[in-house]
Amino acid sequence: MGIEVAVIVTDASPLITLAAAQSLDYLLYASLPVVVPDAVFYEATAQVDRLGAQEIIDWQRAHAETVRIEPTEVFKNEILRLSRTGGRLERDLGERAAVEAIRSFPLAEGERAILLSDDRDVERIVIVDPRRIILLTTWDYLRQLEQGQRIQSAEAVIATARDRGRNPPVAGLWDRHDPEVRDAVRAAIERAHERKADK
Repeated sequence: MGIEVAVIVTDASPLITLAAAQSLDYLLYASLPVVVPDAVFYEATAQVDRLGAQEIIDWQRAHAETVRIEPTEVFKNEILRLSRTGGRLERDLGERAAVEAIRSFPLAEGERAILLSDDRDVERIVIVDPRRIILLTTWDYLRQLEQGQRIQSAEAVIATARDRGRNPPVAGLWDRHDPEVRDAVRAAIERAHERKADK
C-alpha cells in the first residue's frame, strides 16, 4: 500500500513565517488536511499585535473546513490551571499538544503525517511513532512546492518574510528521509497540481 499524508503544524513558527510572507494559503496547495493543535494556534495568535497573528486568525476562519484546530486535553488542562492559579503557560505546551494530536489523528494503516516544524527540539516528537511521521521544516515544504511547480520560488517566500521582520531558518531535513517517504510527499503535491489543472 502506498503512503498517504496529512499535514500537522506542530509549532507556531511555520504559521508565523508564512503569515509574514502573506503565503499561508501555501499550506493548502498540497490539497491535504491541515491540522493545528489548539496550543500551537494559541501561541501564534494570542497576541493580536504580534507579527502574523491577525493574518493567521483570518486565514483559519476563511478555511475552517480545511484547516482544523485540534482540541487537546493538554491545552484545556493548562487553561484551567491558569484560571485557578495564574502564571504563564508552560514552555513545552505546544510540543505536548502536538504529541497528543499526533497520537489521536485518525491515520489508516500505511498512512503517514507530515509534521511541519522549525523547532530544533521537534525531533523528540518523532520518537512518538517514527513509522507514521514525516518531519519537514517550512523550508523543506516550500522547496517541494516549488519543485512540484505549485509555487514559483521558495526563496522569494523567505525573502518576503524577512522583509517583514521575520528571520526563518532555511535548514532542511529532506535528505534524511528515505526514497519512499520523499516519493509520498512528491506524489501528494503532484496529485494536487493535476487536480487543479483539470479544473
